[in-house]
Amino acid sequence: MTSNTIDRIIGGGLMASDFSEAGEGVLDRKVEALRRAGVTHVVINEALVSIPWVMDPENSYLRFTTLGPTPDQYVTSTYNVGLYHDSLLEQNRKLLLRNAALARRHGFRCAMLCVEMTFMPESFFRRYPALRGPRVDNPACSTTPLFALCPMLPEVQDHYSQLIRGMLELVPEIDEMHLFTNDSGGGFCYSSHLYAGPNGPYGCQDVPTGRQAQVFAETLITAAREINPEFRVVMTSGLSPAEKRDFITDAPEGAASSVYGAFAWGGGLEDWWGTQAVGPQVHNNPEQRAKVRAWQDADYEARVRQIRDNGGLVYANYSPYYYAGDDPRPWETHEIICKLLRWGVTNLIGGAGRGRYSANSAVLLDAISHGPRPTDQVVRELAEQWVGSALAPQLLEVWRLTETAAREKPVPPGGHFFPLQPLVNSMPLVPDENLLGEHDLDYFLTPVLRDETKMKSQQGGIWRAVNYDHDDKLAYLRQLDGVVFPAYAQGLAILDDLLARPDLTPDQRQCLQVQRDSFAGYPATFRRQRHWIQASFYKLSDETVPPGTPSFRDLMLAEIENHAEMLRARDKDPDDSPRLQLMKAHLDDPVRQVDLTEFPKNRHLGTQGWTGAHELA
Repeated sequence: MTSNTIDRIIGGGLMASDFSEAGEGVLDRKVEALRRAGVTHVVINEALVSIPWVMDPENSYLRFTTLGPTPDQYVTSTYNVGLYHDSLLEQNRKLLLRNAALARRHGFRCAMLCVEMTFMPESFFRRYPALRGPRVDNPACSTTPLFALCPMLPEVQDHYSQLIRGMLELVPEIDEMHLFTNDSGGGFCYSSHLYAGPNGPYGCQDVPTGRQAQVFAETLITAAREINPEFRVVMTSGLSPAEKRDFITDAPEGAASSVYGAFAWGGGLEDWWGTQAVGPQVHNNPEQRAKVRAWQDADYEARVRQIRDNGGLVYANYSPYYYAGDDPRPWETHEIICKLLRWGVTNLIGGAGRGRYSANSAVLLDAISHGPRPTDQVVRELAEQWVGSALAPQLLEVWRLTETAAREKPVPPGGHFFPLQPLVNSMPLVPDENLLGEHDLDYFLTPVLRDETKMKSQQGGIWRAVNYDHDDKLAYLRQLDGVVFPAYAQGLAILDDLLARPDLTPDQRQCLQVQRDSFAGYPATFRRQRHWIQASFYKLSDETVPPGTPSFRDLMLAEIENHAEMLRARDKDPDDSPRLQLMKAHLDDPVRQVDLTEFPKNRHLGTQGWTGAHELA
């Protein structure tokens, strides 16, 4: 079924804290970008602080609870009054009202993103011990159990009814509350996706999790529509496919559901998510790649069909730059948004909005405006529109190269874990961490990161991040050296030649410079990852060093220069970098191996390791 229309686009936020010092010019540019992207709603529930973390700062797990501030961080009910400091609640309310005023001033409606059912502090359960619900923290990361409320209890329903009324009394134009669950300190009783395993109180163990989510949504909708008849609750992610199916079936009026792929909590159709799941066997293997794409498509389409078959509103969690930056991938982006439209998606969470010359945003908006058209035609027309017919072939070739690099980049198990690992990105690469001085790592190991070393998922230190199968690591390196680096190098060379032309118009020059800026830093980022992978051959006790691998010292020298290049690109002085200073000081230390044999290797699961909605009986 083809919708060809998107009714609502939830496009991030006009967060007041972003503009308090930056000035009106930054705000105006953000508003222009949101309008250009067709955004109808902006997220406004920004919090100055995570109140539970402020009140328990030594509990570093609570840093995971900063996503999606919940209504109880703004308003109170008769159940939790006095639980959180009034001054903190007041500061969050002021920020919420400022955000709502910005949205109102620029013609946007409002939405919230909340992690629910959210955990409650133990002081609440000392008041109401019978209201304790499931354990919702991640035992691999936390040292203190956290518990949420059970949505099936009348007192809990009354508590949340009061909270949502309080929120809409502050901002009546809140049209949507998006629920993110089973992560970041939230979850529903007996969900199979709770980190602590299915658990909860005795009284609701026979109520399906999807039905519990329905009851919670209906509680919110009933109370909120007393003030705003257009209010919706959108279940965004965290439930298993079976639980989501139960939520969708006979869902109450005003309850909607968003869709994401099995491999990701956002997006899900991009090739890189399939690579994360299946591993290096998809590289340079069109038949295997086609199988993985078909599995991703079948899973996603089944999730959409479940909603449409039950008469529900279909939201898609999709941004072309989700966890991936905004490097040009116009063919992939257009193909994905066209699939969403054909399958019947009518609302978008994320969408476009990365600037005038974002190729990804441009093709996404073309599909929304004109419906599915031939992708090659859309991309060619865009290149001609931006730089003219004479330069369009070169720009198209750049896009093909950057898209090849994006589709074919190696993605180790865990998806975003390795590329975004703060220690990999910031820590010095040294032969023996034990030879560092007592305070050498103070710059890198904040109290939070120091505490993480106590967590099960972090035990074994930084080298656990590259504890992959030997053959997989070799495959990652082959793909980087054989495909990714050459593609970026060729793309940058083409753009540099074009930018050197004196006859470019100002618009052409700006467009080409934006294309270059969008991926110019990627090679250095991938080189850093390559250096860590190569260094792991020396550092892990069960590894062997492949022939031709640079010495550990040479890897350090290469990473010193690589990091210096990254700093110079940001107009920073490499001589001021603590990371580089430590690496230079320890160049000649002997290598000490690390024994990680007690920890399982990080391995690709393949499509059989995931629950596909199309595979449910």
